[in-house]
Amino acid sequence: MNPTILIRLTAMGDVLLAVPTARALAAAGQEVHWVLHRRWAGLAPALPATHVHLLGGAADLLPLARRLRKLGPANVIDLQGKPASLALSAMIGVPTRRYGKRPWREEIAAARGVYPLHPTDPTPVWQRYAQVAGIVARAEDALLELKELGIREAAAWLSGKAGLKPGTFTLFHPSAAHPGKRIPQEGIAELLGRLPRPLVLVGDTDGTIVAGDGLVDLRGRTSMDMLPYIFYHSRGIISTDSGPMHLARAVGIPVAGIFFQTDPCLGFAPVPGERVKVVSKPLPCKPCSLHGKRQPCPLSTWACRDFAWPALAEELAAFIGCDA
Repeated sequence: MNPTILIRLTAMGDVLLAVPTARALAAAGQEVHWVLHRRWAGLAPALPATHVHLLGGAADLLPLARRLRKLGPANVIDLQGKPASLALSAMIGVPTRRYGKRPWREEIAAARGVYPLHPTDPTPVWQRYAQVAGIVARAEDALLELKELGIREAAAWLSGKAGLKPGTFTLFHPSAAHPGKRIPQEGIAELLGRLPRPLVLVGDTDGTIVAGDGLVDLRGRTSMDMLPYIFYHSRGIISTDSGPMHLARAVGIPVAGIFFQTDPCLGFAPVPGERVKVVSKPLPCKPCSLHGKRQPCPLSTWACRDFAWPALAEELAAFIGCDA
């Protein structure tokens, strides 16, 4: 059977949401060649693909297209739908199935700041990817293919470099690339006071939390290729709507994802499972942003952050603790 070229370049969360589709294609006997942006090369060894091809800048497009054409692919599945993937699939020159994020009316509404956003298609993105590929994907196929060597090396690193015993620590990811996704200080304070120790900080640092008193700061200390294995050795994670939330789901640990400006109705919740908990307030103004980019709340209330934080912190601590 001729290979299938699967293009999902970025971002980390979207790449991981494509894992069930890649697994389903492989289970159907297809030889999957995944095209990934070089930024996420650390994930490549764990992706369910015969081979992962890395794309950097525009100068890489033609040489990569030539290499892929030599494979004699049957088709291209473009799950990116952006200029780079459009150009690459055109250069490969075989039949292409392409993912379209949302109708132009929704894009215009989002660009104008109209809210709440009402998605025409509420199907989760991981299932929409599978529909594009013409295959049925299963939630249980959302896991990365972790290697035993990586598991052992991460355990040794945790013990030797971070002073952490595998299987004993909880991950906490309170930040995000955009302000509308970040956990507010009140929530951070309550979670820090109730989550089980050792508590390990991951993601980007914003200067509001420092290590100490059972807190271990691994932000910026781990490479992308080691990160899935660090996650694998944890008890679970409390995270914002972000790449680390999806990474936790992809390694099979308990994950609680908290949504603020964004909303699961947009399709970007983690792939469902027994160890997945999604926290989001049902509000008439949500979602007010596709990606949490609003700096101020348009109603000046930040009602999406107005949780009963002490009770929620206890609930999430119990959720992580029950899988200890």
